[in-house]
Amino acid sequence: MEELDGQYAEIEGRGLVTFIRSYEAGAGQLWNAVATAGGLDGWFPSRVAVHPEAGTVSFSGDPNAEASSGRILDWEPPNRWAFTWGGDLLEFAVEGTQTAAELTLRNWLADSATAARNAAGWHVCLRELERKLGGAPAAGPHAASGAQGPADWRTLYDGYVAAGLPSGAPIPGQAP
Repeated sequence: MEELDGQYAEIEGRGLVTFIRSYEAGAGQLWNAVATAGGLDGWFPSRVAVHPEAGTVSFSGDPNAEASSGRILDWEPPNRWAFTWGGDLLEFAVEGTQTAAELTLRNWLADSATAARNAAGWHVCLRELERKLGGAPAAGPHAASGAQGPADWRTLYDGYVAAGLPSGAPIPGQAP
């Protein structure tokens, strides 16, 4: 199993899942990958339309979620943006040079019981982002897992539960 690098904390009573990943890609390339519709395509769980001038973001095409929209709460190109998605708050922060960059993804949770589920999901997504930045075709987070597909979500989920992340939230596609 892959290293479980998603970290969980509770800050002022709200659950937070954080990932920090380094990439052999320039900071500009990484910013494009996390802050534009074309960049998010293929690794993010939904299709995304980003409208910073209107302060909105739209989500569609996720087989596990209805189309929805959120508010952009922070827009600081090329380093940081934050937006609402459902009851959650997502933050993407990019630091680096022209040849190497680091992404910090923070998922502030509306319900702490989603921590293990979301950590496993972001783990899968960030592996697909790594593939995309490396020039390999990203299969997408909803593709079948395997060598040419994303990491196995269930194995990661079980690992995050065993590591003590809060769990118990409904899992899309599974009966309660």
